[in-house]
Amino acid sequence: MLKSLMTVSGFTLLSRITGFARDMLTSYYFGAGALGDTWVAAFRFPNLFRRVLGEGAFNSAFVPLYSGKLAEEGEEVAFSFSSRILILLSMLLSIICVVSYIFMAPITKALTSGFDAEKLALATDLSRITVSYLFFICLVAALSGVLNSHKKFAAPAFSYVSLNLVFLVGLLGVIPFVEGLDQKVAVLAWCLPIGGFVQLLIVILAACKTGVRFKVQVPRIDSDTVKLGLLMGPGLISAGVQQLNLLVGQWVASFQNGGMSAIFYSDRINQLPLGLIGIAFGVVLLPDITQKLRKKQNEAAQQSLQTGMTMAMLIALPAMVGMMVLAEPIIYGIFKAGEFTATQAGIAGQALFAFAIGSPAYVMSKVLQPAYFAREDTKTPMKFTLVSAVVNIVLCGIAFWLLGKNGPLHLGCALATSVAGWVNVSLLLVGLRKAGFLTLNSEFWKRLGKMLVASIAMGVVVWVGAYFLDDILHSDSRLLRIPVLAAIGGAGVLVYFLLAHVTKAMTFGELKAGFKK
Repeated sequence: MLKSLMTVSGFTLLSRITGFARDMLTSYYFGAGALGDTWVAAFRFPNLFRRVLGEGAFNSAFVPLYSGKLAEEGEEVAFSFSSRILILLSMLLSIICVVSYIFMAPITKALTSGFDAEKLALATDLSRITVSYLFFICLVAALSGVLNSHKKFAAPAFSYVSLNLVFLVGLLGVIPFVEGLDQKVAVLAWCLPIGGFVQLLIVILAACKTGVRFKVQVPRIDSDTVKLGLLMGPGLISAGVQQLNLLVGQWVASFQNGGMSAIFYSDRINQLPLGLIGIAFGVVLLPDITQKLRKKQNEAAQQSLQTGMTMAMLIALPAMVGMMVLAEPIIYGIFKAGEFTATQAGIAGQALFAFAIGSPAYVMSKVLQPAYFAREDTKTPMKFTLVSAVVNIVLCGIAFWLLGKNGPLHLGCALATSVAGWVNVSLLLVGLRKAGFLTLNSEFWKRLGKMLVASIAMGVVVWVGAYFLDDILHSDSRLLRIPVLAAIGGAGVLVYFLLAHVTKAMTFGELKAGFKK
């Protein structure tokens, strides 16, 4: 399992690196003000559908069914099932794209109530360009589920790298030669659907190479389709509510000029541990646990989950401490240039600090949810997500009431998201314990305590380093700032893993043995 995790995490890391390069160039050209807000709004809309329909509800229902058919009924039945579903999904996505394009103006206005008329008009135009990306990316997510069920993780993970490479071509090879900021941001918007097409091509070729055979057939509503729909229902609500959490925060932040951009750029950093560990483990664990349960290997399935939790916390805890201690230097070091000012870096740094508090919760929820989905239980996570959404909405409302339109809404909204994340993961843990699927022994809690101690020690090291090297971390040269920031972070990582080894929170031998399995 760890080998598969490292495959996904490795390509995810490459995707994050190229994504940071994309965001650095984007922030250079458009900053974190009004123009940056319009791009965030246009980029966010198709990504919302990707997370709700593609990677959220659809995969949580489709992968267990496909993996189950693959394990119990063989490839031919599984291939026929996936072909029918993919055709239906393509038809549904086409309808969504057309309807969204027609009604994009009221949709954009509803999502960005704080925008003035000029910002709203530009955001609407950009969203009409980017909306077609949801067609490509949802099919990418579906085909990725098929490949993951066959233990093929490289191509789906690499497809996200290709998207960023398309953006970099646009940012470096096209935008410098285009006049006018509105035209430049339009080029950026066109990169999204072009990148989506490239992503889809990559996973299609990988599926053909794997031996997956798709059959062109008239879609029909049979028992499998009905079962998928019933499983997707709670998943749609759950994934939709998760995105509602983010939308509520960004909607409130839209009343603060630059607030949406601050949340966007800070969340990009915050998503790093979630992508490297949380999402990666979710991708690997769902087919793994499903197939073990179908083969009546219940203890092995539970062991996979506990291993996932331990490994997730091994990374998530130090990531939380590191981002909290270095929040502002990270944002300043990576993004401060061109139109992205030091003041904007400070605002986004505050949001990152608040987001980081919930980082372990975001990661752990991605690890725990497959234990529900593998047992074809999508209703329970939905209920827990609804509770966390209510918490988030109430806290965002309180933040808006206390801070007002001119206050630090970015900070209040990010903190509300973190609290909601901890509520959600707490409910997921309790639910698995009541179901008898998860029993955390004293060894797990001892390891967790040792990881926390090692993380705090690491935090002290990076704080001292940042204190004495503050002038360099805030110099005008990005080429100087980033290596020093990386050196401080690297020293912290070294201290953390040495302490984790010494305290036996996780020894080097255990890690080595895990990768050999």
